[in-house]
Amino acid sequence: MTDKLPTAGLIGLGQLGLPVARNLMQAGFPVVGHRRSSAQAFTEAGGRVLTSPGEVTRHCDVLLMCLPDESAQLSALDGSEGVLAHLKPGQIVIELGTYSRAFKLAQAERLQQEGARILEAEVSGSPPMVSARKAALYVGGTPEVLRDCQALLQAITEHQFHLGDYGSAVSMKLIANYLLTIHTLAAAEAMNLGARAGFDPALIAQVIAQGAGGSTMFSVRAPLMAARKFTPAPGPFTTLAKYLDLGEEMTRDLHSAAPLFSVAAPYFRRAMHEGLAHEDISAVIKLLESDSKPPATKPGS
Repeated sequence: MTDKLPTAGLIGLGQLGLPVARNLMQAGFPVVGHRRSSAQAFTEAGGRVLTSPGEVTRHCDVLLMCLPDESAQLSALDGSEGVLAHLKPGQIVIELGTYSRAFKLAQAERLQQEGARILEAEVSGSPPMVSARKAALYVGGTPEVLRDCQALLQAITEHQFHLGDYGSAVSMKLIANYLLTIHTLAAAEAMNLGARAGFDPALIAQVIAQGAGGSTMFSVRAPLMAARKFTPAPGPFTTLAKYLDLGEEMTRDLHSAAPLFSVAAPYFRRAMHEGLAHEDISAVIKLLESDSKPPATKPGS
């Protein structure tokens, strides 16, 4: 192995792709990328913007794809300037995006038919967690491919879990976001209850996070609730929407009881219907506040 780091190509430079690209560049990897909309922040961080997914594929050694939905993924893969038309034999393609397991497996097969070596690396963590290298990577694929891009993945985060064959990582990601949904609503419920009990929300966020009732989501979202800082959103309701659908699909397919998720999911869908779609999911506390009755008048007051 030479001292020269391989060039990473990133298709999709949004809320998740951009901090991934920055981490790679901070570790010394040259990064080229493509985004359908503005990529100014990527350029300012030191990345080189290219004109199409195909051009990124041609100019990189390892390709990472981080797109928001299945239609965007197909658009990047197909066509004369798509990924599939420009893959090099043995080129590694790492899928960071989350889609249904069946869709991911189908696209993985297409990539392999064109000679690619594939890996899925589902990111569990908010964009700020990715930037701080505190997010986790759930990895699916062969040990050989994982070994060959270990240094690149390590640059993204040191928290990595190889879960088995391609397709296993997305299942774990859905379980993680299933819990994220429940924990965020639970944090909002606790914050609302504490405020109604007369505590300063900032104090609630500080105290509960240090005790047995704390959780990662409480530590991340309770301070946002306390500060009423719902925009700019590190994790908007619009991003969570597909995980609600995929989580419900998974519980149905596996015939798994889901009492808490089945109660939590409708709150987040309701938030989108009530105009909160682009606010952070911590804003779900607004619904609990509006659903709470006026505080009871104390005797003698």
